[in-house]
Order: sequence, then structure tokens, then C-alpha cells
Amino acid sequence: MNIRQQPSPNRNIGRSGWTPDFIVCHITEGSFDGAVSWIVNPASQVSYHFVVARDGRITQAVDIANTAWANGTTNSGDSRDNRHSRLDAVRSRRVNANLYTISIGFEGRSTETAGALADAQLDAAIWLIGHIRKEAIRLFGKVIPVENIVGHADITPRWKPNCPGANFPFKEIQNRVETPPPVVPQPPPQPIPSPWAKEAWEWAVANKLTDGTNPQGIPTREQMIKLLHNYSTMMP
Repeated sequence: MNIRQQPSPNRNIGRSGWTPDFIVCHITEGSFDGAVSWIVNPASQVSYHFVVARDGRITQAVDIANTAWANGTTNSGDSRDNRHSRLDAVRSRRVNANLYTISIGFEGRSTETAGALADAQLDAAIWLIGHIRKEAIRLFGKVIPVENIVGHADITPRWKPNCPGANFPFKEIQNRVETPPPVVPQPPPQPIPSPWAKEAWEWAVANKLTDGTNPQGIPTREQMIKLLHNYSTMMP
């Protein structure tokens, strides 16, 4: 599928040291074009990372490495206070939930659909969430668990109790979303010898004087003795 880029100014660069581990679903309470227009308008002070139309079109407004303004929480005791959340992670972290969430707005009106998705929209949601989870591995080295695909009402139930709605297909999405590959730690790059020592180093490796690792490391006495012993065995 194609993702149309329409950058929003309503975002913070980076995530203040946090890694996103929740995907939060919203209902736009309006048309697809209207939602995109709203989140790229500086006056709105609102943004999603992505918006998904009922016909399956996808627009991205904020890079997932950056912070969108869709799930803001506080510690001030108001309706968006972290302590009201249904999620243990939100209550315990006590920081703005925007910092560790990736937001998707789904075209719809709660009075018409109560969050139910059209078939093309559901297919696009499953593909997009799979894409996001792969990107989270690539960018952050972290798998977002399927159980962390939640609704805005899970973050701030007093502020947005019906977002994305009672008919939003969380279970179907969680069951159908593609399982991302495991995070495989990448070995650090191996150092190479300096150009002036390359020929001698290759000779030493070829003659089994050294195992070829750590060419610029400082040798211990036992390593020097082993090197001398290896050399002595080469002598006629």
C-alpha cells in the first residue's frame, strides 16, 4: 500500500528519550480530508501520525520517530490525568503519553459507526499497523506487542470515553496483524588494521600467528607469549 506524506507542523522533534510501545487508535469524527486538513493546520495544535480513510487511503502527517499531539496526558488532576487511565503503563509512567505512543486516526463518526471500520479501512489498518511495528524494530529495536494496540479511551477515559468507539475491531486487528520478526542484536563492526600494517597483518593471520581479531588492541603479556610461541613453531 502507498502512504501519502502530508507533514504537520504540530509535533515535537524526537521523543525526549522515550521509545514508542503503544499504538493508539482514534475516530476522526469527520471526513478523511477534513481530518488531514485539521491536523496539518497549525491553529489546531493537534496531530496524528497517520490517518486512514474508509476507502483505505493512508496519509502520514508525523514521522514515528517524532511526537504527535493526539494522546496528551497530564498530572494536574483534570480529565486527562495519567492516573485516570485504564492502562498500568500510563498510570505508572506519569509523563505525557504522546511521548511513547503512535497515533492513527480512522475516518468515521461515532454517531454513525461507533468505531466500526469499512472493509477497505480494516485491511489498510492491518497493513499499516504491521508496517508501524516493523518500523519500530528498525528505528528503536523494539517490538510493539499486539496487546498494546489500544484506543484513545484507554489512555484518557474521562476525556475521550467513546474514542474510537464500542465497535472498533481491536480483537480482529490483533489477531490478523502480521507478526514482526524478532529483534536480532547486530554484532559490532570488526576493527580493521591500519593501512600501513595491512600486509603484515594478513601475513600473520595466514600463518596462524594470530586469530585475526582486534588488530589495534593492546596485547597482554600472555598474548605476546602466545604470539612468540606461534612464531617459534614456524621456524625450521
